[in-house]
Amino acid sequence: MKLALFAPLSIIVGALTFATVSTTAPRTVDAADACQHKDLKTDMVKAACAKGGQKEAKTVMKAFMKDKKIKSCNACHSKLAPTYDLKPDGLEQFKKAGGK
Repeated sequence: MKLALFAPLSIIVGALTFATVSTTAPRTVDAADACQHKDLKTDMVKAACAKGGQKEAKTVMKAFMKDKKIKSCNACHSKLAPTYDLKPDGLEQFKKAGGK
């Protein structure tokens, strides 16, 4: 009788333990979320990519654009998602706007 109660109880406790451990582990950037470029030339984007991948980099860049009153991502980028390729003068424009 005791074994019949112990087995289901241990399964439930094990499942809850596994669920707690898997949800409290620190978040790592998945390959799908990672920034496409590996040779990042700006401190702001490099830090954002390390913190939260491409989503975080996009958030940081949108805040930068709003602060500097830049109206479009296409001012510096020739292509947007997923690669966000820069125009030949994109990095120069970023630096002129105050980016580092």
